[in-house]
Amino acid sequence: MAFFINDTTITVAVIYFTNGIYLSNLVPSETFHYRSYFSLSVIFFLSYRTAPNILKHLEPFTPILISDYSFHNDSTRERAICIKYDAVCGKDSREFTQLCLLTSIHCDYASNSVYDYANNFKYQETWYLRNTSRIDEMSEDTSGHTMDGGNSKMIRRLVSTRLEDIRDGFEEELQETKPMKKPVQNSGKLTDSEDEYEVPAKIPKQTYENRGAALLAKMGYDGGGLGKSGQGRTELIPFSTQRGREGFGQPANQKIARDWNVVWDFAEEEKPVEENVLWLSAPNDIREKFTKDLQDQDDWIIIGNRKETLDGEYKYCDSNLMKKMLDAKSVFDELDIRDLKEARIRANPYETIGSAFFQNRAAMKMANLDRIYDWLLTGEKPDNVEIKNPMNVEIKNEKCRVATPGKNAGRLSPLFYFADICAGPGGFTEYVLWRKGYYNARGKDDFKLKRFTAASPSYFEPYYGKHNDGDITKPDNITSFEDIVKRGTNNVGVDLVMADGGFCEILSKRLYLCQFLTGLSVLRVKNHDTGSGGKFVCKLFDIFTPFSIGLIYLMYIVFERISIHKPNTSRPANSERYIVCDNPLACYVSEVKKYMTKINIELDRFWETKVRDVIEVVPENMIYSDKIFMAYILEHNERTIKRQISYLNKYRIFAQNTGQLDRDQEKLRRECLQYWKIPDITKKKPYETNESLFAAISRLVKIIDFKELQQKPPAFTKNVLLSGASRMRYAELRMCAITEKELPVLLISTQMGTYFYSPYSQQGFERVPFDVSIPKDTVLLVQITKVYKRLDDKGKLEGERAAVRILDAALLNGDDVSALPFDERMTAAEKMCKAIKFVYETPDRKIAQVFPAKVFMLDEIHSEMHRFHVILAKGEEVAVIKEGDEVLPSFFYCRGMRITSLLINPWIMCWSRSHGKLYAFNPTSQGSSVFSEQFEKAQCCLNFWKAVIAKKHPPNNSDPSKNDCYQWFWEWTHNFIVGEGYGPRAVLEAEEHSEGLTLRSMHAIAQQQKDSVSHKHSLHRRKELWET
Repeated sequence: MAFFINDTTITVAVIYFTNGIYLSNLVPSETFHYRSYFSLSVIFFLSYRTAPNILKHLEPFTPILISDYSFHNDSTRERAICIKYDAVCGKDSREFTQLCLLTSIHCDYASNSVYDYANNFKYQETWYLRNTSRIDEMSEDTSGHTMDGGNSKMIRRLVSTRLEDIRDGFEEELQETKPMKKPVQNSGKLTDSEDEYEVPAKIPKQTYENRGAALLAKMGYDGGGLGKSGQGRTELIPFSTQRGREGFGQPANQKIARDWNVVWDFAEEEKPVEENVLWLSAPNDIREKFTKDLQDQDDWIIIGNRKETLDGEYKYCDSNLMKKMLDAKSVFDELDIRDLKEARIRANPYETIGSAFFQNRAAMKMANLDRIYDWLLTGEKPDNVEIKNPMNVEIKNEKCRVATPGKNAGRLSPLFYFADICAGPGGFTEYVLWRKGYYNARGKDDFKLKRFTAASPSYFEPYYGKHNDGDITKPDNITSFEDIVKRGTNNVGVDLVMADGGFCEILSKRLYLCQFLTGLSVLRVKNHDTGSGGKFVCKLFDIFTPFSIGLIYLMYIVFERISIHKPNTSRPANSERYIVCDNPLACYVSEVKKYMTKINIELDRFWETKVRDVIEVVPENMIYSDKIFMAYILEHNERTIKRQISYLNKYRIFAQNTGQLDRDQEKLRRECLQYWKIPDITKKKPYETNESLFAAISRLVKIIDFKELQQKPPAFTKNVLLSGASRMRYAELRMCAITEKELPVLLISTQMGTYFYSPYSQQGFERVPFDVSIPKDTVLLVQITKVYKRLDDKGKLEGERAAVRILDAALLNGDDVSALPFDERMTAAEKMCKAIKFVYETPDRKIAQVFPAKVFMLDEIHSEMHRFHVILAKGEEVAVIKEGDEVLPSFFYCRGMRITSLLINPWIMCWSRSHGKLYAFNPTSQGSSVFSEQFEKAQCCLNFWKAVIAKKHPPNNSDPSKNDCYQWFWEWTHNFIVGEGYGPRAVLEAEEHSEGLTLRSMHAIAQQQKDSVSHKHSLHRRKELWET
């Protein structure tokens, strides 16, 4: 019993006795109500602070025990007084109970209480007292409060009058209940007293299981019944076998009755952490024969009566095992679902793995599969797994464990495309995006995006098909989905397809078919151009029917290899399993897709009537003749059924005996998470991920004074390009188009939304005035602008819509790229833009797109002249730039160029004649020269935070050590004051202009610098040859 004591409340232990039989309950005083039993005892545990106020109300009653009581909890040690009272039955008991209740809430109605011990049942109970020699400490509580004199005397009086008697009685009672010792016999001469000693009769030795039995024996009840003549029950009263509130006639109470003696033999089961998977690959001759027969077939599809049970499906498994499994399942038909879940929680050794920090268990199933297939599904390199997602955990407190931040090891890798079909709310997708990390993956799905805590929902694009109903069984929806995926992946296909639909083999057969068909339609196929193909994973259940086996056989033919496996995270008592397919072969995909489409049309014919159905899709004789395939299916089915039967029996035993618990759960959870490379961190609730705007700004932004962003950079002139003899000034600079007359702004994306810095706002940051999907923890230098879909022959822009155009990047979904070279920052930003780009739009979902600015090198601008056009807009000539690819170009107004330096002061760019490439050189530090591969390590590159700040004064270009300006603006707007008419047409078409640079004159300067290096290199080479 645990009694919790504080300064203001009392916990009362009420103990009932009827004819000496223990009938107790521990009830709080505020919930106790009177019951008329024979006798009643009350025990008070009073804190030192409240004891004086309580005891004055209990003075009419004489306590039979007072002791000093110590109570320990996790952090403190409490001192209290334990007082026991006895009262009688009937009216007196009622009055005493009322007094206890009134006293416990500090009421003052004890004066009319009745005190009578005439019929008190004399029952002595053994108390194990904690004696203390420091009785004086009782006058002072643990908080340092001292009792007044009257109260202190009252406690001293009670203690002094009762403590000695109680101790004596306790010692005497304790001695009587101890086993009797034999008298010690001396071997020497007997004395007179010993001669007169009479040996007593031998007393039979009595042993008792507990002290309560010894006390009953002392009072005359020595192991017999409690009736007058010793009749009555003597054996232990068993625990109740009743299940909650269910009636006695419930079938569950008959089939799975409570039985505390039944136990599970844990030695029967295996609990592996590492799992072995078996692959199955079809020989080429079987594939060729199947394809030829498929082209000639016209009667493979067999129609029969519709079935909705697995009865009689013994062709691909052992019939006895199937019957045992069905019988084991039927036991639970009448069991309440809550009882079944409760038994499963205790019986499944892998149950406590749960969902880890993901939104549901589906994510952990994908993590399990990905690991046991050696990262095949996500395509991760083993060396990069812990770099992106470290296993180290930081423990902030008992309820908060966070993972150590990782690094993006996949910036330069191609974007990973995947499709998640029929799998809401999205656990598969959440795992893949978390494992790939940052902005390295792009998926199509339709899930509960707000529940995602391990990945950003910005990388998801939901699609419901042509009919906008999400029905994957409709052929038009499958075709339209294939078209959307091919457009979004440049007609290549996705790297991974995941399908999680279905719940029963018989009822989900069409869903299985359409998931297989959709996967084949959108997966990247294996051929000489694309290299390795995509991967397909789909959840299945029982695979006993000819229809299901036929579908698996089709996948066996079309993929390079397949595997069927039940992972540890799939509960062992159900029939869930997964088929994993690797590398669809281009030469077989087309024919199998056509055949699957034909089967779907046949199923659609019988879908409404539900009387007839497609029973078989591949001839049985063809499947039986393939010995390799048949052996694989039979072995898998029988192995899975045996394990399922074993755990169904375990569930039954655990449902009967609720005291059973699999004690390996915590150990297996820890080892499995470690093996799957999943950090054991706290799962965040959706409301815990919210962060205020200002908290996010202080965490992400490294600018002290935002007013520095309002300063306009100096003009880009010919002097900026001038350089010394060996300096390649053109190679130090990059430029990108400016689409608005206003200065670029700093944009920050948080959990609460996307904001940009505005000098006109009182708070400094304003929400972006349109819907845009940018991952949280992103900081960019952007222009909020307009994008156009096309430029017609008349020079008019069409298809206007809002857009965000990235000029530079600091953080991308938490990936800090601010210290990378400018080219790498923009490459990473371009990859993120591809990952968040929506291919399909609906009238009710128009989200602004995010574009990376096209970055130009000064010596290559002449090859990009076809991107620029001059049009007339509102009576003014304006330049237009075309960005993006040729298939889906985007058009922007071009108001000028932003020129950015790559290197920080005092580094300059030079040409290495020996290596034939550029390198960075520090003229103030002798011997400091690095090639581009070491730029980041040498910290010679200009970081984002310095690049976005404009200097007030133009640089002194003659001295590199004073070159502290890192960005310039080259305005192309038409200058009506200048007589020569310097503007966009002159910039784009003129060789040179007296009022400023043109593209051709700038390219000429860059070419001169390159030629000078080439000329020196040529002279040096001639000298070497002459000397040779």
